[in-house]
Amino acid sequence: MPQSSILVIEDHAATREALVQMLRARDYRADGVATSLECLKLLDEGTEFDLLIIDLVMPSLSGFLLGRMARQRRPGQRLLFVSGYRDALSEAELELAGAPVLAKPIRMSEFIEQVRRALEPGDLRTI
Repeated sequence: MPQSSILVIEDHAATREALVQMLRARDYRADGVATSLECLKLLDEGTEFDLLIIDLVMPSLSGFLLGRMARQRRPGQRLLFVSGYRDALSEAELELAGAPVLAKPIRMSEFIEQVRRALEPGDLRTI
């Protein structure tokens, strides 16, 4: 069975590379891009990902907006958000995210568990 394809969208290079390496260490097919616009370009070119892992605070487009745009292009796209500012988000904002929001710094065990859950079949919250 082929492993899931995951794209990490994170503007901080060291964080992006660390997340990609954590995923590859668990045999996921993972790649990373630095901007929301790079992600949208890949989606518009027809590249499919089982999961998008999106930093909430990004230049040009917020992570939440990118998530909405990704799901407009691909209804049912699975999402997982990460943020160094998770504690600053209200419960209403977390609910509107439509996907889990992990706090940075990220522990590998928690990260991999959330990735596994995000990839499980089942209902998706919408944004």
